[in-house]
Amino acid sequence: MSYDLITDMKLNESSEGLTAYCTRASLLLRLKESGDDETWREFYGIYGRMIFGYALRHGLSHAEAEDVVQNVCVKLFRHIFSFNYSSELGMFRGWLKTVTNNAVFDYLRRRQRRAGLFEGYRDHAEVMAEEKHAVDESVWQAEWQKSVFDTALQRVYGRISESSRKAFHLFAVENMPAGEVAARLGIEPNAVYACKHRILKQVRAEVELLKDEI
Repeated sequence: MSYDLITDMKLNESSEGLTAYCTRASLLLRLKESGDDETWREFYGIYGRMIFGYALRHGLSHAEAEDVVQNVCVKLFRHIFSFNYSSELGMFRGWLKTVTNNAVFDYLRRRQRRAGLFEGYRDHAEVMAEEKHAVDESVWQAEWQKSVFDTALQRVYGRISESSRKAFHLFAVENMPAGEVAARLGIEPNAVYACKHRILKQVRAEVELLKDEI
C-alpha cells in the first residue's frame, strides 16, 4: 500500500494524529472474553500487518517476518487471559512492540551466528538500544498507521463494485495516470478522480470507527 495515500488522508500531520491510534481495549477484551476465531482473525489482520512490516523494516526476509508474526501471536495467546488492562492508552501496543523487538532481534542474532560472525560480534539488541527512540518509534507508528489504513480500505473494498476497486487500485495504489486508467476501464478521466475521492472518504470514516475498535 502506498504511503502517499496515508499522507493524503493526513494521518501523519501531528503527534496528536499519531496518539489517536493508541490501542483501545475493545478488541483485546473481546479476545479475552470470547477468543473466537473471527476475533482472532480480526486481530491478526490488523496487528499482524503491523508486526510483519516492522520486521521487514529491520532487515528480515518475508519468511522470517511471517515467523515473527506467528511467534508474537503465540505469545499473545498465552498471555491474553492474564493481561492486566489499563485505562492508559497504548499500554498494549508498548507490550506488543517489546515482544516484537525481541522476536526480531532473535532472528538477527541467529542469522549472524549462522554466518559465523562470532569474533567481534556485537549484540544487535545492544546496538538497537543505542539508537534514538524517536527514530524507532516513528517506524512503529508508521507501520501502525499503515495497518489501520489497510484494514479500513479492505472493509471499503468489501462493499463497492469491482470496477470501482480496479479504478482506485490502478490510479491511487499503482499510480497509473488517470487517462490510462480511464482508457483501460472504458470510463471518463473525471470518473477516475471521483472514484478516488469517494473511496478515500469512506476509508476516512472506517479509520474513525477503527479508533474505537482497536
